[in-house]
Amino acid sequence: MSAVTDVTSTGAYASSVARFPTEQKVQTQRIHYLDNLRAIAMLLGVFLHSALAYAQPAQSVWLATDPSASVAIDASIWFIHLFRMGLFFFLSGYFAKLVIERKGQVHFLRNRCLRLVVPFVLFYPFLLAAMSAVIVFSLSYLVEPKGLMGLISEAVKGSVGTQKRESLTTMHLWFLYYLTAFSAIGSLMSNAKWLKLEAFFRDPKWLFLCPLMLVPGALAAGAPMPAPESFIPQWWPFAFYGLFFLAGWQLYRREPFLESLRPFVWHVASLIAVLFVPYYMLMPSLDLSAIVAGKPLQSFWIRGVEACLTAYLSVLLTIMSLLVGQRYLASRSPFLSLVADSSYWVYLLHLPIAIFLQTLLVPLDWPLWLKFPMVLLGTVVPCLATYVVFVRYTPLGWLLHGKRAFP
Repeated sequence: MSAVTDVTSTGAYASSVARFPTEQKVQTQRIHYLDNLRAIAMLLGVFLHSALAYAQPAQSVWLATDPSASVAIDASIWFIHLFRMGLFFFLSGYFAKLVIERKGQVHFLRNRCLRLVVPFVLFYPFLLAAMSAVIVFSLSYLVEPKGLMGLISEAVKGSVGTQKRESLTTMHLWFLYYLTAFSAIGSLMSNAKWLKLEAFFRDPKWLFLCPLMLVPGALAAGAPMPAPESFIPQWWPFAFYGLFFLAGWQLYRREPFLESLRPFVWHVASLIAVLFVPYYMLMPSLDLSAIVAGKPLQSFWIRGVEACLTAYLSVLLTIMSLLVGQRYLASRSPFLSLVADSSYWVYLLHLPIAIFLQTLLVPLDWPLWLKFPMVLLGTVVPCLATYVVFVRYTPLGWLLHGKRAFP
């Protein structure tokens, strides 16, 4: 997602602030920790999608359901799920504001069309064909499909010639879909005085209240928070992920705010550990039929508590990611730089590969510790290899992230 956050087209830059927050002296320099965070977040995404087939009970809502399953893997993917997309939207908002201030709104909107809309239109047909091929293969390869694939199998068998065709979805390209909307809204509202939320960056104690703004979106989305894949826009991504985009937008030129939080890093880490336990315990045992039917899995009050926990954990984990990145990822890493540059390509390509490999291994009576690494490496390695050979220094790479100097 490198082009998505605009790090690739502009680089990551810092703002050195002489008197915070009113008098600022901008000193442009590369901040490697933002590149490295973006790379790690992309790898966590591949980990999450590769692990879903082996997560109990989350595997029941995934296309591939393996007999090998682990509650520990299940807990790990929901931990990652709490902050990964919020962090991506946060970084996207930060660099969106950077580009507008450095090059203006016209350049920004042109860049967004090139980096978001064109790849969506270009890759959607190919990814739709790839995902359809994986589903067709799975239905013919698996003797007794389970989980979501089992539901698809039953629908196919019971509705030949009669079932109404389901509408298309954005698949995992929903990120580009909503980021395009956020970018357009951000550009239009960039000069709005009410968006200059200075008070929130003057006192860290505001962090105790800020997550409450995310609760309505989290409550509407439900737990576990799904991917909003419909082409019909839903309001809750704007009320949840849109606020992360806004927070990143507002942080630009206010980076010392993160410095003010550094003394509290262990407090934040402890609070995350304390809150995640009840969050995961309240996570409903996933009932596939209820989820497909759109039925609530818990009472309103329990869902309200979980929405609050989701909001606070998402904010705290995003802050922790930024603080840890500043502390331990401040220097350039050749490997993470490659992953960061390739992140957009990996994002586009990895999902059908992971699901295909998961399905391929389902009938094999192999242990989880062997299957899962095979899927993970079997997804990451081809994505990185094809990027280096076919994308990085080609017009396709120029489209996704701008030109790269050939070594």
